[in-house]
Amino acid sequence: MNIARAEEEMKKKLEEMEKMKEELEKISRIKKELEEQNVTLLEQKNDIYLQLQTEQDSLVDAEDRIEKLVNQKGDLESQLKEMEERLLDEEDAAVELENIKKKMEGENDELKKDIEDLENSLAKVRSLNIIETYLIA
Repeated sequence: MNIARAEEEMKKKLEEMEKMKEELEKISRIKKELEEQNVTLLEQKNDIYLQLQTEQDSLVDAEDRIEKLVNQKGDLESQLKEMEERLLDEEDAAVELENIKKKMEGENDELKKDIEDLENSLAKVRSLNIIETYLIA
């Protein structure tokens, strides 16, 4: 009976050992899968980190461009203001010159009329002189 019992215990120990072996294989498979997943996750993490670095560099470049554009906008607005002031000055000068032109045209018309009147008066005087010369002669 001892031998049968020993065989029975040996059989149980072999079954336990077989179960433990299966459990070890299962754990080894799971460990291998987890290690592979870990490698994949590390690769993804590194890819994401590189992408983040690229995005941060792009962001810095964009911020620099924005700062330059803001400065350029300020300069252009300043230039625009100066040009608008210059335009107003030029418009005022043009109005003043137009007024001077109208005044001078008016004076010119008056002088032409005066010259015409003087020429008419001179013509009358000459006519009278000619008539007088004929009458006296």
